[in-house]
Amino acid sequence: MKVLIKNAMIGFCVVAVFISQNVHAQDSCYNCNIDSLTQLMENAKTDPERVRLLTMLIDLRLLGSNIKHNNHVEMIDYFSIPYLTKLIELSKSEKVKNIEAYKSLFEASSFFAKKDYINAQNSMKKSIELFDQVHKKIPYLVLFTRISYNLAGNQEDRLKFYTEKLNYYLKTGPIENVAACYHALGGYYVYKADYNLAISNYLKAAAIFKNFDDKSYRNDLYVVGSFYAIWGNFQKSMEYIHQAIPLDIAAADSVNLCNIYVDLSEMHRRLNKYEEAIHYADSAMVYLKNRNGIIRSKAILEKAFSYISLKQFKEGYSYLNLAKSNSDSTIAEIYSAAGAFELDYGYYQYCLGNKNYAEAGKYLVTAYEKSVKVKSNELQLKYLRELSLFFGQQGNATLAYNYNRKFFELTDELEKSTIKVAQYENEEKEIKQNDNINLLKQQSAIQAATIKKNNTILWGSLVAIVLISISLFFVYRQYRMNRRTLLSLRKTQRQLVMSEKMASLGELTAGIAHEIQNPLNFVNNFSEVSNELIDEMNEELDKGETDAAKAIAVDIKQNLEKINHHGKRADAIVKGMLQHSRSSSGVKEPTNLNALSDEYLRLAYHGLRAKDKSFNSTMKTDFDESIGNINIIPQDIGRVILNLITNAFYAVTEKKKKLLTGYEPTVSVSTKRQGDRVLISVKDNGDGIPQKVLDKIFQPFFTTKPTGEGTGLGLSMSYDIVRAHGGELKVETKEGEGTVFTFSLISQS
Repeated sequence: MKVLIKNAMIGFCVVAVFISQNVHAQDSCYNCNIDSLTQLMENAKTDPERVRLLTMLIDLRLLGSNIKHNNHVEMIDYFSIPYLTKLIELSKSEKVKNIEAYKSLFEASSFFAKKDYINAQNSMKKSIELFDQVHKKIPYLVLFTRISYNLAGNQEDRLKFYTEKLNYYLKTGPIENVAACYHALGGYYVYKADYNLAISNYLKAAAIFKNFDDKSYRNDLYVVGSFYAIWGNFQKSMEYIHQAIPLDIAAADSVNLCNIYVDLSEMHRRLNKYEEAIHYADSAMVYLKNRNGIIRSKAILEKAFSYISLKQFKEGYSYLNLAKSNSDSTIAEIYSAAGAFELDYGYYQYCLGNKNYAEAGKYLVTAYEKSVKVKSNELQLKYLRELSLFFGQQGNATLAYNYNRKFFELTDELEKSTIKVAQYENEEKEIKQNDNINLLKQQSAIQAATIKKNNTILWGSLVAIVLISISLFFVYRQYRMNRRTLLSLRKTQRQLVMSEKMASLGELTAGIAHEIQNPLNFVNNFSEVSNELIDEMNEELDKGETDAAKAIAVDIKQNLEKINHHGKRADAIVKGMLQHSRSSSGVKEPTNLNALSDEYLRLAYHGLRAKDKSFNSTMKTDFDESIGNINIIPQDIGRVILNLITNAFYAVTEKKKKLLTGYEPTVSVSTKRQGDRVLISVKDNGDGIPQKVLDKIFQPFFTTKPTGEGTGLGLSMSYDIVRAHGGELKVETKEGEGTVFTFSLISQS
């Protein structure tokens, strides 16, 4: 019975593909069994059938590793060379869609076999461009192309290519290709030793892979844990590794488990837990069994490092030689997509432990030269620091100085990039929200197309398939899947809106830090003065000068009162910060609108100054003191005021960049009572808002800022908050002169 059902399901899949001529193989049979399709292809009677099945088999490989296959797929067979050969041969007599792209893919495999990595890279890029013209899902091809950049050593070209592809796929899809770009960019930042951006990109890739490629998702969890360990955050490393291990065990993924145990071995060695490190290396060897390769070489090398650290040099040397023998057969680089393989550094440690300083120096220099060749900043910094210390201890001041100079030159270069990273981190929440918005749009479009297409296939198949029960089963399963996906999208949209409400907290952080620094400085200064006065008072008491001592005691008391006063100031600022960070209770309370507006004006200004020291602007206020307190939800109205002020500062800053002289950026905030209402206005002298987009500015997700600098939710949320308070938000603008946003609230003292 099981065999009958299996054959029926395969038949259903093939019939469904043949019924619809416009359905791509990779969409219609995403979870097909490759071995079964291969059997069907071998039994095909006509060339058109063979073309369809060959295209399906190749496209499934290009989709990635989430395909059912009974045999292990080696790296050399990523692109299904035999299938490509047959397909190209059939194209001489049959029409094959995207045949030029498949030919370029075949050329790339030929260049790889010849180790001509530059031409292989160019052929793969050409194939990707041709597939992009029909929006094909090719994450595995996009992902594999990064290997050519590693082998050719052109990492900066890799950054340019994948950044351009990422921007393209974010706009046009498919989302599967976006995941591959994030993963490849993560690898670039690993070479640059920028673990902040590397981990961020791997996490973005994992979030997308989770929805369609379980193996890649598990792999990225392990990779994130690995680089958190290298970065020095062992707690976060263990968090992600412990997420990956049960998933890999359930999937029987021995390769990922081997990688994890090798990394755990390295992590425990770094923590000087050498016995545990040896245990994890042995665990990796158990999963590897008799297979050779770079992972086995790394496991052996980790044991060598641990034995050398335990001063068991004989065992350490034996494992070093075993690692060398194993790596020679695999031609392992010192750094590759599989991570660092520091064999020469291991021999250096061995020679150093045996006080063979001449040989130790040679091995360390060799290790450094290899790290320069593969352009690994992480290893270069490590070896330069070690070379400087080694030659300094050997009394060779010239070499020690030269390597120390190179170390600081590379460090300075990385610190320059660290400044850019800091700017990226300040905007990270907004960039992530933009990614989520683009992802939601793409998933909604894909889901709508998939539902329509699958319904057509399912209902059309009912005419050709006798097994009505099997057809109904597929219809029901598809319905449940669509419903779960739609519910998930709605939940994600709600979370996105909620995250925008909390985004203002980040804008205030720098301003709060500036405000709280002043009272803390006073507390420190008065404490130091009081300490000196106590010493003087003790001296006067020793002399018997009680009057002078009492006078000093009065000064000390005054200082303590000032310390208490400024301590209360800091306490009030912290309480205000905590009140803002709380979720809104939805309860209105009497609030001084003038004080609230003034506070957010100052905090927004100092927050922007903390991010950009060159930022400057004149601030003007005109508050109507007759307003008094009005009943509002202060957290919500505070967000509205902060959004409007932040937008105003952005507008004048952009105009200042265009007009270098003769322009003074100015932002004004005013309040005014008008009958039973209170008007709050935020005015700037920026470039104004173009009339053609003025009607759209309150729409969700609409923004006039460049991509990556705005979510399009700020004004939309502000509009809803004001409406909920019974008010109205209006805008007046003149292009080239500036903009005024005014909102009204009911005045109830």
